[in-house]
Amino acid sequence: MTSTPLTLPPPSSPLTPHVRSQINTALLTSNSIPKIQAALLHECQASGFITALRARCLELLRSGECASYGELMGVVMQEVRGDNVGVIGGDSGGGSSGGGIKENGVNGTGTGKKEEGRLRVPKRVVEEGVGVVKSALEGCVVFGEETGS
Repeated sequence: MTSTPLTLPPPSSPLTPHVRSQINTALLTSNSIPKIQAALLHECQASGFITALRARCLELLRSGECASYGELMGVVMQEVRGDNVGVIGGDSGGGSSGGGIKENGVNGTGTGKKEEGRLRVPKRVVEEGVGVVKSALEGCVVFGEETGS
């Protein structure tokens, strides 16, 4: 880790390439990457996201909608990112909540299950990921002031 903590700008400010590089170095130096990966994998499995992802990939391949790995990755990444698609909102409990359709599909709003042919990263996976990364960066990074919290 670095000897002097890196100070991050407020969340509304973009990170410079230099700051990104310093964050990556801090995470690599502290051996935090495997911990972050393990926490995200656990939450993705526990929420059913991995199962939904596999099912969606099979659906896309069997229907002929995707014929190559590149096409499959493109469609799946587009769905997960919420590019130009609606999602059904819901809690992270894994049940079928009757949430309404959100116009600006954002990760962290769904259950992780395939909802009308769309994939969403569950809210609890996003929250756990943020928590693990923040915890890994404590001690080597000083976070800028948060507004509205």
